[in-house]
This record gives sequence, structure tokens and C-alpha cells, in this order.
Amino acid sequence: MKRMMCMGVLLALIVAGGCAEIIGPEQKTLGGGNVVDTAKGPLTPVDYSQYGKPPIPVRVLLLIPDEFSHYTYMSTYNGRQIQNPLGRDAENELRKALRVEFESLEVWPVRSETKAIEMLSPSDPYNSEIRNYDYVVIPEFIHVESSVNNDKYSFGVDFWTRFYAKDESSITIKGHGETMTGKYAASTPENSARLTVQYAVSAILDGIEKKRGAFVHSDF
Repeated sequence: MKRMMCMGVLLALIVAGGCAEIIGPEQKTLGGGNVVDTAKGPLTPVDYSQYGKPPIPVRVLLLIPDEFSHYTYMSTYNGRQIQNPLGRDAENELRKALRVEFESLEVWPVRSETKAIEMLSPSDPYNSEIRNYDYVVIPEFIHVESSVNNDKYSFGVDFWTRFYAKDESSITIKGHGETMTGKYAASTPENSARLTVQYAVSAILDGIEKKRGAFVHSDF
């Protein structure tokens, strides 16, 4: 698993009229091209019901490695240490979002990302069950950061989802979210982090929507 970059220079944020700009990064596609997703919205929960119209007619298995679901990020704001359970939040959001986007979704916890990859091998004892699904999805955090500047708390999250098909092809889609909240804003730093995860998941759904045709193979 790639080493996560926990702190660093936060990507440029543009805030206007109480809205944060949320930018999806480049996403690898089956055709070898790149898609850049950009969405704007207020600091309110994301409504995933806008996606999956209609749901993509495939069976998806979401494998959640322990290191993903248990990932916690520590940040500091106004001298207070904040514990952000990003893994738990991301798992919950992916469960909701992918159930909207795809016709069928099941979720299995696994002890590690390494084990999840091993399960894709024909020699693995679980592979016969894995073959019942059109896609196996494995998520991974790749970048998390926060910063404080002029009493404004900024949070950024990047993670990707890898979709492994039965024909051994794969699709990797990255999701990025950013938020900013001020000292006197109604949104707390904790809520800001949760919303950042939602924006990242929304960016992943945007990427899936742009590649809907790639998810349906003629042999399914």
C-alpha cells in the first residue's frame, strides 16, 4: 500500500458565497485517457440519489480491508487535537453510494489489502465465490491533509477505487474532496472532514457515470 501523505501544502481552495469548490483529480480509464471531474456545492451532505439513473446492471462486491476501514487521521485546530475516523466514514459512504450506482452490491470485510488482492487469484479458496460477481472493488486512501490559515480549517482527501472485472481487466477511479471552514462558521472541523469524504465519494460516482459503458461487458 502506497505511503499516505498526511501533511503538506493543501491544494488551492476557492471559497465564495459559503460554497467550497470540490475538484476531482485525473482518473485512469480503460481507454487509457483521463477524466477530470469538477463539482461545486455548499457544505451540506451529498445526495447520491442523483446518480444511478438507471443503476448499472452489474453485480459488484466491495472488499473493505481493515487498514482502510480503521484508518484515522489526527489533525489540530485552535489547540485542540481532532481524531477523524475517515476509514469508517468512507466505508459507510461507499456502501450507500455504490448501492445507488450499481444494480447489486455486497460488502465483505477482509483482514488486509494484500488478502483482498490474493482473493482475485484462481488459486485462492475464495475465488470461486468471487467469480459470482462482475466486479470486485478494493478502495485505498492515497492522500489526506489538513491545514489552518487565518483561522480557517482546510481538509483534503484523496482515495481511489479499483474495479477488477472477471475478464481480468480493471478500472481505477480516483475521488478527491476539499472543504474549508472558518472559526465562526456553523460547520465544525469534524463535520468538515466527514463532508470532505462525501465529496470524494461523489467525485468517484462522477467518474463511474462518465465510463458507464466500460462497466458492461458482452460476456456478463
